[in-house]
Order: sequence, then C-alpha cells, then structure tokens
Amino acid sequence: MSDNSELLTPELKRLLDKYDRPGPRYTSYPTAPAWEDIPAADLESALDRYVSADDAGQAPPLSLYVHIPFCEERCLFCGCNVVISPEDKVSEPYLDVLHREIEMIAERLGSRRRVSQLHLGGGTPTYLRPEQLQQLTRWMQEAFVFEEDAEISIEVDPVVTRPEHVHALREVGYNRISMGVQDLDPKVQESIHRVQPEALTDKFYRLCRELGFDSVNMDLIYGLPYQKVGQFARTVERLVEWGPDRVAVFNYAHVPWIKPHQKQLPAEELPTPDMKLAMILETGRIFGEGGYDAIGLDHFAKPDDELAVARRNEILRRNFMGYTTQPSTESIAFGVTAISEIMGIYAQNITRLSKYQRTVLADHLPVHKGLRMSGDDLLRNEVIMDLMCNLVIDKGRIEARFGIDFDRVFEDALIGLREMQEDGLVELSPQEIRMVGHGPILVRNAAMLFDAYLPKGDEGSENLFSRTV
Repeated sequence: MSDNSELLTPELKRLLDKYDRPGPRYTSYPTAPAWEDIPAADLESALDRYVSADDAGQAPPLSLYVHIPFCEERCLFCGCNVVISPEDKVSEPYLDVLHREIEMIAERLGSRRRVSQLHLGGGTPTYLRPEQLQQLTRWMQEAFVFEEDAEISIEVDPVVTRPEHVHALREVGYNRISMGVQDLDPKVQESIHRVQPEALTDKFYRLCRELGFDSVNMDLIYGLPYQKVGQFARTVERLVEWGPDRVAVFNYAHVPWIKPHQKQLPAEELPTPDMKLAMILETGRIFGEGGYDAIGLDHFAKPDDELAVARRNEILRRNFMGYTTQPSTESIAFGVTAISEIMGIYAQNITRLSKYQRTVLADHLPVHKGLRMSGDDLLRNEVIMDLMCNLVIDKGRIEARFGIDFDRVFEDALIGLREMQEDGLVELSPQEIRMVGHGPILVRNAAMLFDAYLPKGDEGSENLFSRTV
C-alpha cells in the first residue's frame, strides 16, 4: 500500500481542501465551549425531575459513568482530564470521596433506581487495585438496581492492567472491556510515550476472550507522528485478524494550545490532512473487507453487534460514554470532571481534584459548569445526533416530535447543505437529509450547519476545536 492511496482521488482532495476546517466533534450539543458556571441546585432539580418521571413510569433506566483520573505516565496524544501519579498514594482518598458522592446522589434519588449501563473511564481505571475496582462496583450495585442485561464496561490500558484486574472485573459482573491499542508500530508508540508490544496486546486480548467478556473493543488513533498509510494499514489488518467485536478509530486532535503536553510531540512528523484522509479511507476499506460495518463517524462493529443492528435500523444514539443502543440518554456521572446529562441539563463536576474532594466531603454536589438546555437546544441536539450517529435526518420524525416545520426552522442550514449536495456529499429530499458518497467522512461539517453557537461568519474556531479531517 502506497502512502498516496489510490482511494484519495483528485476530486476527494478538492473536497478535503474545501471542507477541512476547525469544528466540534459533537459528543454533545450544545458543545462544551457554550457551557457556563451553574449551581449544584440545577443538578439537584434535574434529579428531582427524574424521580418524578421514574415514579410515574415515564423515565428510562439510568446510565452511570465513573471517572478515574489517574495514570502512571502521560501519553502525549491524550486529550483527557488526567492526574499523573506514578505511585499509588491517591486512590484510597479518591475512592472515599467517590463513595460519598455516590451516597449523596442515591439519597437524592430516594430509592434504588434502575440502571442499564455502567462505564468506568479515565485516566486509567485499572490504576486502581483489583480489590478497589470490586469495592467501587459493589457500592454502585448497592445504590442502584442493575437490570439483568445491563452493560457493565471499562476502559483499560493493557500495559498496566494485570490478569488479576481482569479476573476481578469478571467476578463483579463486567461484561464489556475496551482496550487501547492506538498503533502497533514501535516508532509511533515511542513518539507518543505509549510503548505496548504487539505480543502484550495479543496476550491480553486472548485473556479477555478466555474469560468470556460479551464484547471486546479495541481503540486506534490515526494522525499520530510517523504514521503512514501503509504502515497504519498493517495495524488495521492485525486487528481484523484478532477480531474484536468493536473498533474505535479516533482522529488525533492536535491542540497544544489546550493540552500543552502535546508540544512534546514532533509536530513536523504529523501526517498531512490528505494522508490522514487516506488512512481513514484505507481503514474503512480493510474493515469492510474484513466483515465489519461502519458505525457513525469513526467506529466499526461486526454485523451481529447490537451497535451495527441499531445503525442499520437508524436508531443508534450517542452519549458521553460513546455510541449506545439506549433509546434515551439520562446519565449520571461521578468523579472529578465527570459530566452528567439528565432531564435537559449538562452538569460537569469540578475539574480540580483537590477542590472536587473538598466539595464532596463538605456534603455538596461538586457541580462546576454546565447548561440548562432550551427548547431550541433540545431540537438541534436531536437533529445533530441523528446526523452524527445514523447519517440521516428523518424530517417527519423531527417535525412530529417537536411540532415544527423543519424546512422553515432550518432554512439557513438547508442552504449550506445544498452546496454539499452539489459536491455529492448529501442527498436532500422532502422527507430526509442523508449523507452519501464521501459525505460520512465530512459529517461534522454538515452537523455544524445546525449549530447555533458557532461564531458568526466562521464555522469554527482554531482556538476551540480540532480540524474536521
């Protein structure tokens, strides 16, 4: 495979030059730059509204997220909120505070509410010792009622995750595991400070299969230093040989003005935008030929995976934990920086570890920033998430749910979409808007047309967002 993939045609290069610009990733809408300081009372009120709806049988089960911020070392590509602590001096105090936060939320909810999803992320959740992970999980199981088929998942770094961790996770009910791989090339790994030999990944993957996890996910990142199209293709081909149930292929966001540690990366060795586009096109081809379905913008799943089924039925959804088949998102998040999304509000916890701990120990919910969504926010959130998840907007469904005339409300967006239609990226009809051709690669650009918060006269900001390609 050449590093100038034959898939990257002159026409596609033209589209790249035209549409590559800064823009949100739309893990939420409105996106985080639009959020403001909000009081803890906003989250308390949202929890009260959830209780009323659930008592009336009108609320879905909850999704829960727990943030473990600690890592032994910092990976230079990382954009997460992490605390670097080579020695385990921080986990016990943090767990004590987490326990208190869980108790406060449970007390507010008044009884053990139903849960369909629990996810531990980070940082590195397996920074915690196996017995600590089990204790944390049991606290959650004591505070909530987990449905029989609940998804219980965790993100892990195979380099620091021991077999004892994996056995302990299975013992307390974890049925999904997501492992970081990023790239199997040693030179790339060294440049990002994430050395993970292929043999280690292979051994870890086989252990997860032996222990019977329902779903095993692997994460890749493209756009890292020293990556080339053919070299990255070999990593993708190896993943197809392993056969994980799902694969996430993330576009590296180089934002050193936001994440200063990224300045340590050799920026002159980052692949060009056209090389990155060739990488993701080649990745899609390899996974497609390997029997995987494309999911949303950057995921792949085996055809019988529930995400693939939901995507074919155009009912895929997304929350802060990733793509989901949950029909509605009502999520509560625990831990420093964690973000809840419940009953029309976003509520992010305090981002400074010491202040987060002091606030919880003073028996206050540690809310820092967020947003009370307006009716227009809820409408645009639905439209943008439909586009990002399913690559289609059913105008009739939106009109029926929100009582609007779609073409009138989104007249300005439709003008921009007509230009994308002329470029063969979008199909517009009276019934729907559908990404076609190379459109899925540029779906962020289409979503930006529905964003009421982007700066006027410019679809994005160099200082806020990564580039769309």
